[in-house]
Amino acid sequence: MSWVTSIDGRVAVWTATHRVSWLNDALVWVGTIDRLGAVWVVLAVAIGLRLRCGAFGTAALAVLTAATTFAADSASFGVKDLADRPRPSVTYTQIEPLYAVHSSSFPAGHAATSFAAATLLSYVAPRAAPFLFALAALIGVSRVYVGVHYPTDILGGAAIGCAVGVAAVLLVRARREWFALERRGGDASPATPSRP
Repeated sequence: MSWVTSIDGRVAVWTATHRVSWLNDALVWVGTIDRLGAVWVVLAVAIGLRLRCGAFGTAALAVLTAATTFAADSASFGVKDLADRPRPSVTYTQIEPLYAVHSSSFPAGHAATSFAAATLLSYVAPRAAPFLFALAALIGVSRVYVGVHYPTDILGGAAIGCAVGVAAVLLVRARREWFALERRGGDASPATPSRP
């Protein structure tokens, strides 16, 4: 695994030392809009309105998206406590982060929340999936650019996020099946034939 760590460090150092000044503020902003999953809740509302889910459906989607990003963020922080990986700027003095962070590095919480929400919302709006995952990837890459994460932090966060997102999708599907069952009058199992 040492070669992975070596490549990880080289990519992090190269990215943080080859910044383009006009991109700095933009990529800091990209990370900021994901804070607490804010951008994903806004997108959930937009998708709910676009799909004409009604006020209740749109609000439910927004709440579910917020809960999903919170779950992904919580899961990532749980792993952070176990991994306790120093941030790139601690290990490599060449890296000057564009803003201060205080938790450990692995996995990236922003990647976790982004990919969790992208997975959930892509299930609800499949045609928007390329945009949603592109945004999640951009948010992830921005964390390496600003000097606060390694590439493998992003991959780890994305994996956690996708897992949480899939769990949310399974929950949505289970609820839909339950409501469909209720509408059909309860037990959908075949009726027991009457005795002669």
